Amino acid sequence: MPRFARPDRRVVSATATTLALGAAGGGLFAALGLPAPWMSGALVATTLWALAGRALAVPDPVRWITFLVLGASMGGALSPEALAQASAWPVSMGFLAVSVAAVITGGVLYFRRVAGWDLPTALYASAPGALSAVIAMAETTPADMRKVAFSQGLRLFLLVAALPNLLNAAGLDPGVAPVPPADGPLLGVALLLLASAATGGVFVLLKVPGGLLLGAMAGSAGLHLSGLTDAHVPALVLVPAFVVLGATVGVRFEGTRLTTLKESFLASLGGFAVAMGISMAFAVLAAAVTGEDTGKMVTAFAPGALETMTALGFALGYDPAFMSAHHLFRFVGLSIALPLSAHLLFTLSGANRAE
Repeated sequence: MPRFARPDRRVVSATATTLALGAAGGGLFAALGLPAPWMSGALVATTLWALAGRALAVPDPVRWITFLVLGASMGGALSPEALAQASAWPVSMGFLAVSVAAVITGGVLYFRRVAGWDLPTALYASAPGALSAVIAMAETTPADMRKVAFSQGLRLFLLVAALPNLLNAAGLDPGVAPVPPADGPLLGVALLLLASAATGGVFVLLKVPGGLLLGAMAGSAGLHLSGLTDAHVPALVLVPAFVVLGATVGVRFEGTRLTTLKESFLASLGGFAVAMGISMAFAVLAAAVTGEDTGKMVTAFAPGALETMTALGFALGYDPAFMSAHHLFRFVGLSIALPLSAHLLFTLSGANRAE
């Protein structure tokens, strides 16, 4: 008979603490009436705990279930009317491609000339999203990984924690939370989640970026658009998923040292301002040209992680198909273009020489 190792008590304790903190932070933000409260509140609470040097944990199985639940819920929010607008997506994606190039260029110039960072560190700290791919690429160069990781992490934190409130303050928040319809039969919800898990697994096997989330969304959308089901993930399940996703971002700050904060905070904050300013300018321009909602376009252009930003857009009430398509486009484009750009830049500057 196979023997199964007992769960590490420290991991179990850290996980319980993380989820409890996330729920408390999300509940507080919800009570205050803030936008996307469960996700952003969980993020703030867990990040503060991490920066205090305390243990946090979100095990992979918990993350996988979260992406499955969010994807299944997003798929149920798609409509034929939303997909009919896809003909305008290539135009906004064209603006997004130019925006990404401008964000990287502006970020590199800022980190080099203002912050005084070396070229490899400046380049990878400026990449708007695709965090896992960026970190993997940066590790093969002389880039300062502490600065790269902190800059990327701080940008994602600020996007989740601050962007909903900025949109709300600017009057761009649609004010429509993704509240599921009245809970249907439990069997229908279970079958929806099973079908979403199957398509999510296929996307993962095909190595699609954000495969579990996007695959689950595709499976759920197919069932709903074809009329095979009208089941929706109930709020009782959806809210904890937002809490876990927010906590997952907060966990990224675990182990952050005070020296890293002192050395990199202001520089990273400036880098975020540069990236967000450029992204918003292109988003507003794209919205004017396409006639799309400005808040939706700003969220789609925001330089953050694929799964996190897609879920944030959904939490704010924006079209999940539009969000996922644009963030996936940016992720794939970065994954292809960044290595080529880095090789060219480092070859011309000599920055890839062994120290």
